Amino acid sequence: MIEDYRKACKRGRREVSDAVAHGRYPYLPALDDLLDGGRGAGEVSMGVLEVPMELVVGTKTRSRSNMFSCGFLPIADADTEFAVKWSRLYDAQVSEGIRDPVVVYEYLQRFYVQEGNKRVSVLRSLDVPTITASITRVLPKPSDDPAICCYNEFQKLFRVAPIYGLVFSEEGSCEKLAKLLGRDLVEPWPEDLVRRLKSVFYLFVRSYRSRGGHMLNQTVADAFLLYVKAYATSGPLDVSSREMDWRVARLWGELVVAGQDEAIAYLENPSEESGRLSAQVKGIARGLRKAKPLQLAFVYDRDPATSGWTAQHERGRLDLQERMGDAVQTSAVFGCASDEAFDKAVAQAVKNGANIVVTASPRQMEQTRRSAVAHPEATFINCSVNLSSSAVRTFYARMYEVKFVMGALAAGMAQNHRVGYLATSPIFGSIAEVNAFAIGASMVDPYCTVYLKWASAEGYDWRGELEADDVRVLAGRDYPNPLDPTEPWGLSCLHASAPTERVATPVWDWGRYYELIVRSIQDDRWRKEGSEHRDRALNYWWGMNAGVVRLELGEGLAAGQRRMVQTVERAVLEGRLNPFEGMLVAQKGVVVREEGSPRLTAEEIASMRWLNENVVGRLPKSWELSAAAAGDVATSGVISPETDAESE
Repeated sequence: MIEDYRKACKRGRREVSDAVAHGRYPYLPALDDLLDGGRGAGEVSMGVLEVPMELVVGTKTRSRSNMFSCGFLPIADADTEFAVKWSRLYDAQVSEGIRDPVVVYEYLQRFYVQEGNKRVSVLRSLDVPTITASITRVLPKPSDDPAICCYNEFQKLFRVAPIYGLVFSEEGSCEKLAKLLGRDLVEPWPEDLVRRLKSVFYLFVRSYRSRGGHMLNQTVADAFLLYVKAYATSGPLDVSSREMDWRVARLWGELVVAGQDEAIAYLENPSEESGRLSAQVKGIARGLRKAKPLQLAFVYDRDPATSGWTAQHERGRLDLQERMGDAVQTSAVFGCASDEAFDKAVAQAVKNGANIVVTASPRQMEQTRRSAVAHPEATFINCSVNLSSSAVRTFYARMYEVKFVMGALAAGMAQNHRVGYLATSPIFGSIAEVNAFAIGASMVDPYCTVYLKWASAEGYDWRGELEADDVRVLAGRDYPNPLDPTEPWGLSCLHASAPTERVATPVWDWGRYYELIVRSIQDDRWRKEGSEHRDRALNYWWGMNAGVVRLELGEGLAAGQRRMVQTVERAVLEGRLNPFEGMLVAQKGVVVREEGSPRLTAEEIASMRWLNENVVGRLPKSWELSAAAAGDVATSGVISPETDAESE
C-alpha cells in the first residue's frame, strides 16, 4: 500500500535531515566512489549467503544512491514510479516474503547493492535483521592500516566459519575467539558449531542493542568477544534467549566500561581521606573487626618456589596479616593456572566467606573477570596496569619512579658511560621503567648509553652480549629468580674476577599496598571511589610517596652517591622531578614531547611503546619470547601477538 511507503519515506527524510544537521553525508555511499583510489586487489565470488542487514550500507554505483536515505529508507515523492514499485515489493514481502537474493559486493565486511536496492529498503523499513544475498567479495590491497589487518584476519575466520557480522576493531580478536571455542583459524569448524555460533551471536546482538549497546564506542563483535570470555567455562554457545538477556544484564557493567573512550581511571595516590578516617574509626571499628574480620583469599597461578613475582606477593600477604592482626584473615592457593583449578579455588574461597579475592598476575585477569561476574557478592582485585574491567579493580606500583633514581645512580657509577638493563617481559608499564631508568642516567651523564636486554627472550646469550659491550653496571631483575639464583638482580657492579656486587635493590612493598587497600574498604572510601568514577575501570597506580615502592641502598655505597640518590628521591617525592615531563626524545631522534610540555598522562606512561634515545636495543617479537612471557604479552603486552618469524 502507498500509505506504507509514505510512512517509510517520512522516516527516510527524517534520517536525511538529521544527518545534515550533524554534518554527515545524508545519502547512501557508492562502492565505486570508495574504490576510485584503486583500493581493490581483485574479486572473489562467495556464493549465496545470509548477511546482517546492518552491514548493508550502500550501493554499488552512484546512480540510485540518492533515492534513499543513509539508512536505506526511501525519500522519493509518493507519486513517482519508484514509490509504486516500492509499495508492490512491500506488499509482496508482507504477504509471502521476498525470496530472490539481492546482488551485492562486499568490501571490508560492508555490503553494497548492485541489484535489489528497493528490496533492501523494504526489509529495512520492516526491521528485518538479515537478508539473502549473492556476494562478490572485493579484496583490499595489502596495507598496514588497522582496519585492513583486522579484515585480513576475518578472512581466515570466514574460511573456517562462514559468518558475517564479526567486525572486530583489534587484530588478534578472531584468533582469540577461535581459541576460546577450542578451535583455530586453519581447520574448518564443524557445521553444528558454526550454526550455534551464528545463532548465539544474533541472540547477543539483539540483547545487547535492546539495552543501548549501539550507543557504546565499540563494535558488537568486540562486545561479543567479551561475553564469550566471561562465560567461556559455562557454555557461551549453549544459551536460550532468556538466559542471554540475563547474562548480558549481569555483564553490562563490563560492556559499558569497554565501550568508553577513556575506560580507565588511574588513581595515582591513596586517598587522604583514607588516612584520616582510618585513625578516627580505628577504635570504633576494632570490636567489629574482631567479631567479623575481613577475609582475603589469594589465588596464585604459580608457586613461590618457582616464581619470584609470586614469592613477592606471598610475602606481602604474610606482612599484611602481621600488620593488621585480627582485623583480617588471609588464605592462599598456589598453582591455579588452569581455568578448572582457578574456578575451583575461587568458588571454595567465596563459599568460605572471602570478602576479597586477590590475583597477582596480569595473566589471571580474564579468569578474575569471569569469576567476578559469577560471584558479585565478593570484591575482586588483580595486580596489573592498563587493563579495564568494571567488576575487577586493578592495582600496580609506579616502579618507574624507583628506576629513574636507579638510572641516575647507575650512570654515576659507570666510568665508561655504559650501563646494562635486563628487562623481563614487554608488558604494560615495563617500557616506562626502561625509559625512566635511561632518562635518569642521561640526567647525571649525558653521554651514558643503556644496553637493553630481555631475560624472557629465548635462544640468545644476553650475558655474553653485555660482556662484549663492556657493560660493568647492570640493572637486573627487581627480585631473585628462584629458577636461576646466579642471575643478577637489583643494581649490580659486574666484576670479571670477583662476585657480582649489588649496590641497590628496588623493593615492592606489597604488604603496605594491601594494607592501604584494606583500610580504604574499611573506611568506605573504596565504595565512594567507585561512585565517583562510575562506568570506568579503576586502576590504583601508587608510587614512592605512598610507600609501596622504594630503593634500598647497599652499605658499601659511597657517601656522595648516597647523598645524590637521596636528593633525587626527595625531588620525586615532592613532585618537583618526574622523568616524563618536558622534552622527551625516542630512538632515531623522534621527538615524543616538546620542551615545556606537561607530564605524560598515566595512560601514556603505562602503554608506552617507544624507547628513549640513549637506549641501545629494541622490543622483542612475541615469537622470540619464552612460553610464559608470551602468555604475559597475550594478556597485557605492548607488542603485537605475532606468531610468524617472517613478520619481523
